[in-house]
Amino acid sequence: MADQLAGRKATSKPRPSSAQKTTERAESACTARMPQLIEAAEDIFLAKGYHAATMSDVAKAAGMSKKTVYTMIESKAELFVALLAHHHSLLKFPEPESAWTARDHLIANVLCLARYLLSPEQISLLRLIMAEYTHSPDFGRVFLRSHVTKAKSKLEICLASIVEQHPSLTADPKEMAAMLFGMAIGEFHLGVLVGFRAAPTKQALENRVRDAVDIFLAGCAASK
Repeated sequence: MADQLAGRKATSKPRPSSAQKTTERAESACTARMPQLIEAAEDIFLAKGYHAATMSDVAKAAGMSKKTVYTMIESKAELFVALLAHHHSLLKFPEPESAWTARDHLIANVLCLARYLLSPEQISLLRLIMAEYTHSPDFGRVFLRSHVTKAKSKLEICLASIVEQHPSLTADPKEMAAMLFGMAIGEFHLGVLVGFRAAPTKQALENRVRDAVDIFLAGCAASK
């Protein structure tokens, strides 16, 4: 019995120290409060503009001290990247159903991307980027790399999977994504972004996406 107990003691994990426990609790608290900080940052950035906004403004809007904010995030730039990552996480393509055809796949995924990019939140964020671009071209590149490119890459991955399942589609997934984006979303997106038109109705958007997919598939068939 003594040997067994000795063996158990030898293999048991060391208990965390008080300092480790304190650090873990602090990290957990920071993680729990991050959504609150990101929400406040978005409100301040949209109201004041990225360059005019300060971390003091964000801290006040979040109901936190500036010191607390800096324990959670290192800089305003990092906070903005976290904001972009949060928005990017909201883009979730639908799970494919077993009975779906290539057309069904394309319609569902392009429609998902269209709804995401045409949402008021995404339009407001892109307008912010456009307004701030004159202050710093790097700011626009961060947005393009962290947000737009990632959104399109998700569509490209989806299209690559569809090509594997449907050999009749021979186009490069990246080219497919670019063409479908332009055909289905481009005009609507630009019009809403610059204020020339209101966001399309749900039915109008669905009709445009279906038409774009049908035209694309017809082009693939004709090119064989």
